[in-house]
Amino acid sequence: MANPTQQEVYSYDEALAHAKALAPKIRERAQQTEAMRKQMDETIQEIVDSGLIRVLQPRAFGGHELPLEALIDTTIEISKADPSTGWCYTLLGLHSFMLAGWPEQAQKDVWERSQNALIASAFAPVGKFIRVDGGFQLSGKWSFSSGIDHSLWVMVGGMEPPTKEGQLPKHLMFLLPREDIEVEDDWHVAGIKASGSKSIVINEPIFVPEHRVADLVMWSKFSKSAGMDIHQGRIYQLPIMNTIGFFLASATYGAARGAFELWVETSQKKVALYSQKNVTGFSHQQIRIAEMSAELDCADLLLHEAVRILQSSGKVDVARKMRCARDFAFVNKISSDVVRRLFENSGASSIYDSNPMQRFWRDTQIMSMHAALNFDFAGENYGRHLMGVPLDPKNTLYN
Repeated sequence: MANPTQQEVYSYDEALAHAKALAPKIRERAQQTEAMRKQMDETIQEIVDSGLIRVLQPRAFGGHELPLEALIDTTIEISKADPSTGWCYTLLGLHSFMLAGWPEQAQKDVWERSQNALIASAFAPVGKFIRVDGGFQLSGKWSFSSGIDHSLWVMVGGMEPPTKEGQLPKHLMFLLPREDIEVEDDWHVAGIKASGSKSIVINEPIFVPEHRVADLVMWSKFSKSAGMDIHQGRIYQLPIMNTIGFFLASATYGAARGAFELWVETSQKKVALYSQKNVTGFSHQQIRIAEMSAELDCADLLLHEAVRILQSSGKVDVARKMRCARDFAFVNKISSDVVRRLFENSGASSIYDSNPMQRFWRDTQIMSMHAALNFDFAGENYGRHLMGVPLDPKNTLYN
């Protein structure tokens, strides 16, 4: 196993302090970053240099191995400054966490090359592959790979149908070095433009060795992955597909907090055109801001309580999985709705590109469309479970 990094392992408080220190620069760069349609090299390098990219990485491979809250709360701080940067950051941090579930040789392939290796992903199981001696031949095209411009490795998905009656399909994730793929610059979108979520393309089949493949269904439904035998920390024993949503929801929630703070700050200086009154003097605005602040406080409490429940001891059973999925999807629902209402109450000037409120609005609406944050999906499953209605097998592959 690799030797831990020479850099001292730091605490949750230190990680949070690093995120807060980076936020002002990230906020200043937001408009320029959006115009570039990807993260600036400076921002990514600062995140790497701060050690934040390794908050959930195993200590055995140079990481800090902190609780899930370390990535969640640092994501909130960065997303408050700029939603796209927070989205990119949380996904890159998530992938370092995920790699701990791969076979040990795969982890060595990545982290012995660089303990700060950045990893992008494309989860959709659309890859085409066949099994061959020692591994797979893989090709395909995958969309929505956030942070791909800065990544040395990628994780891409493919679905293997069951071979026998009663078997489950396998949602396989293939780990590939950057040199094995092409990047298609097709990221011309309405929101989270600065995430650089371009497409990954493999035209001619390439070989992926067996040790660079993980099965998300086994990892989530049965809490079984090769890495669980290597890393004994509680966070590495969790079902992965029931954990991912917390990081994504933290980005949406952090963006909502950032939009809320921006609205309060600008409202204190804003005068209504026709009445010449400061908008803070209008009772309807006072009531709206009170209501939205309460909603965001509730979302914060729900997010952190759900994370506590997930990490509590014992097997993560179906009831806990359903509860967690409901909670992080609802946090996303609250957050995106608050930003929508903030934007609607920001006046006509908020539509200009120079006004960051419209960027918060566009970004959160697009972020909330991620499949993992779909409340209708999570709500149906939770409602069925709560009322004793049999779950739809097609909707519970990972539960």
